[in-house]
Amino acid sequence: MFIPFRIRMMHLFGRTSFIMGFLFAFIGLVFICFFGARINWRLYFAGEDDLVLTQAVITGFQETRYEVNDVPLFNYNYRYSDGSDSTYSGNLLEFEEALSIGQEVEIAYLKLSPSLSRSTGKDKRNFDKIMLLGSLGALLVGWLFMIPSSRRTRKERRILASGRPAEGKLLQAVPTTVKVNEQPVYNLTFEFHTGNNSPEQCTVRSHLIQNFSNDHKEKLIYDPRNPSNAVIIDTLPSSVARYILNKFPHSSN
Repeated sequence: MFIPFRIRMMHLFGRTSFIMGFLFAFIGLVFICFFGARINWRLYFAGEDDLVLTQAVITGFQETRYEVNDVPLFNYNYRYSDGSDSTYSGNLLEFEEALSIGQEVEIAYLKLSPSLSRSTGKDKRNFDKIMLLGSLGALLVGWLFMIPSSRRTRKERRILASGRPAEGKLLQAVPTTVKVNEQPVYNLTFEFHTGNNSPEQCTVRSHLIQNFSNDHKEKLIYDPRNPSNAVIIDTLPSSVARYILNKFPHSSN
């Protein structure tokens, strides 16, 4: 059975785990781009031999949108010289009233590019680096959700594309330690007939336990090469389930 791209996307994004993972990954990627652009990577990876220490003078300050422990951060501007007639400017983040105009602070500039500098003290600009690391963590968490979900979706799609219809009866529902929307996920075991003498069994995972009962036969699609691999129609996103039901003339065989 051919499954259109639209139905494939509905199948993929119909899973709560994939949506959660996608949101984590998307937000993480956005923040990686934002905070990554704010970090001067040449300074970030510069060694001691690449830097020159000097004194800079605070020339002004502005309040920023950032806070640390509910205390606002200010962007302090400074000016310095590389020992020649040239002067350069830079900035650092600190708390309000931590520095004053005219005060001297120690900074380090790149020997080969004197216009690039950074504070040698506890510059709160590390906030950008912390947020970048946090964004990388969000991206990783997103992938940890998305990869298993997409693998399960691909497996189900293969069964739906080449499988055969049947009707199964719920034998047992065993709760797991996993929860979705505060509802426990169950290992659901179904028994069904493929036309052979002995019945087959398959086990699927779902938190939609209210959709199943022991006295009701569930429509499913099984892999004829390995009947234990099956997809219960009611565990699919509703739009995908309707499409499959319209394509397959279900029967008890």
